[in-house]
Amino acid sequence: DNFMWAEATEDPENAKIISEIIIRRVLGIEVHNVIIEAEKQYHGLIPNGRGIRLDLQVTEKEGQRIVRVYDIEPNTYAETELAKRSRYYQSISDAKNLGSRKGFHLLPEYFSIWILPYDPFNDDRMIYTVKNSVVENPNIVYNDGVTKVYLYTKGTKGGNDNLRALLNFMENSSEENATDSDLCKIQEILDVIRNNEEVGERYMTWEDVIEYEKRDSYEAGKKSG
Repeated sequence: DNFMWAEATEDPENAKIISEIIIRRVLGIEVHNVIIEAEKQYHGLIPNGRGIRLDLQVTEKEGQRIVRVYDIEPNTYAETELAKRSRYYQSISDAKNLGSRKGFHLLPEYFSIWILPYDPFNDDRMIYTVKNSVVENPNIVYNDGVTKVYLYTKGTKGGNDNLRALLNFMENSSEENATDSDLCKIQEILDVIRNNEEVGERYMTWEDVIEYEKRDSYEAGKKSG
């Protein structure tokens, strides 16, 4: 859930382990020289413009230049405007990562990975990869450096065994589903968190807040009909 993800990625070293495993299994990319930022926030581009909060941003560099940006977004609730939300996140990220008077060739590649417990496109696929293309001729290479991946944790089509194991573990993080060395590393992180009394107290407080908001929203809904 959101709470456990936030706890697991709060520590930079843990976040690095988790993000590298996800990127490798989903995109087939080994990342190097990265900056990991959990709960990364960007302000809007104009006064009163809408800002964004990224669950986990991984910035990969070659020397001093940013070459790739990865945005990893576990989403436990159904998002009705997922495609437009992803579009807006990309636009803010692009604007923030291309300095004034810099050439467009310096714009880093952008990858977003959405991990979802529901099927966003109703085709029962564990992975949906979205790239821009030329409608009249899809064989034309239109490389704008943007790749958006939507993972459905219960999907049965496509993917491979390594991705299936990762999604099973994301759906139910337990020792039984930690079926290889990568997932065991994440399980060890979770075990430490679950055995921490302070984390348990914060979790109880978080549950209380959620329950209060549910009750408050229910009453507001009743009053508005």
